[in-house]
Amino acid sequence: MSTLDTALEVTATATGSGGATASAHTPSAARTGEGDPAGLEIARAQAVHAQGIVNLRDRLARWLQGRGIDQWREGEFDPAEVRREIDRGEWWVMESPVQPGLILASTRVIWADPEIWGEQPEPAGYTHGVAVDRSLAGTGTGARLIRTAERVIVESGRSVSRLDCDDDNPVLKRFYTGLGYTPRGAVDFAVPRLDYRVTVMRMERRLSP
Repeated sequence: MSTLDTALEVTATATGSGGATASAHTPSAARTGEGDPAGLEIARAQAVHAQGIVNLRDRLARWLQGRGIDQWREGEFDPAEVRREIDRGEWWVMESPVQPGLILASTRVIWADPEIWGEQPEPAGYTHGVAVDRSLAGTGTGARLIRTAERVIVESGRSVSRLDCDDDNPVLKRFYTGLGYTPRGAVDFAVPRLDYRVTVMRMERRLSP
């Protein structure tokens, strides 16, 4: 797709691993008083944001399941585990400026992903947990999240960005290709905490300092 948010508004798809993007509708979000989303900061998450990250994910899962899209499921994220991930500096969020605690967008960057990528000799950053509230559809927030993750990766001294998305979702695959990502093969992935599996396409982009 040409823009992630436009495609999500049409298809509302997501990936079971957390690597791709979905959007969930919150009536009181950006279009009802948040201001211009382009001016909203994407900042490193704090411990107080853990429940908001989980809430956003669960809203997305319910919205998708309600439309027969079995890619995310409510309960995949555990608040205590998300807090530990935040303590490790892995999460970045866009928070509502008028509703503290309401997370409008999120992304997570980690430094190894053996379940999907196996052991890799070259240091890289791996992007997961990308989610966008549907009130931000059409604002380019999804692309901003990906570029934020890439900046975090470059600042760590790494030059490779990796992510994954549902292999049955050509829209998202085209989106990531449009952002410079190259497919690196599909793998079967067991979703933690829940008894189901998805096939995801691994994608990679080399970054400039």
